[in-house]
Amino acid sequence: MNNIVRSIIKYATNIKQGIHSNIYMIIGCYGILAIVLVCCATKWLFNVELAPIFPPLLPPAWQSNGELNHILGTDNLGHDIFNYLLVSYKTTLVLTLRVAFYVMIIGAIINYLLFFIPQLRWLIATLFRLVIAIPPLLSAIVIALVWNNNINEILMIVAISYLPRFIHNIHHQIVDEWQKTYITAHRLDGLSTPQILNFYILPNIFPAYLTEIIVLFSQIILSLTVLTFLGFGHNLATPDLGTAMYQMLNIINSNFWAFFVPGMMIIITVLFIHMLNLGVHMMLTKRGGN
Repeated sequence: MNNIVRSIIKYATNIKQGIHSNIYMIIGCYGILAIVLVCCATKWLFNVELAPIFPPLLPPAWQSNGELNHILGTDNLGHDIFNYLLVSYKTTLVLTLRVAFYVMIIGAIINYLLFFIPQLRWLIATLFRLVIAIPPLLSAIVIALVWNNNINEILMIVAISYLPRFIHNIHHQIVDEWQKTYITAHRLDGLSTPQILNFYILPNIFPAYLTEIIVLFSQIILSLTVLTFLGFGHNLATPDLGTAMYQMLNIINSNFWAFFVPGMMIIITVLFIHMLNLGVHMMLTKRGGN
């Protein structure tokens, strides 16, 4: 029992040291932790209600006719804008996590299988080079125009748009690692290809895989927001930030903050994600140098 406790304490200490290894990790980790806590606490901490039961078109609380109970005011239907944005923010993060999970799992499986099928490797690699020349957001918009306009299809479209780039980047890391001298030495020692891939290549490219996932998350959150702002994904059970920004266009002249705040929430989230990515890269580079 004491060994388990000591292992847990050691593991927690290592995590704490990793988080505090540089300023970017601190900002990124604690910023994302705050985002997660806010999303988890929308119901019991903020008592969020989406029903349009308040007086319509109330201004923000700091203006003369504003009310403190509605810090960002209300929209033309009587929704509390602050509550509306909290629910939208949580929906955006949940949808982004779903798409990122699909891309991460499918991309990992395809890359693993592709490594053992050299006959298809060149063909698929060439095809992906052509596909990734097209910006993923542009391809997502074009595909969405000719596909069904509901949220499940939109999530699939975004995943398809970013999957080739993700697979190509990870495959490039695997191929570069395979060509290194220490891999050649293991091959001459008689180790099989699956052993080399599982015990040497995959652990060594894990930092690159992790940074690809972090970057992927920030790209997906922007793409989903743009698509829903343009009117795609009409059957959302609860609004996301793109839908919220589109709805707030109706009152932007009387309440600019209703449109500005959701945009700032997206920018801050992406900033925290990129801070985390930069911090992880610096931490892993430092360890590699040591």
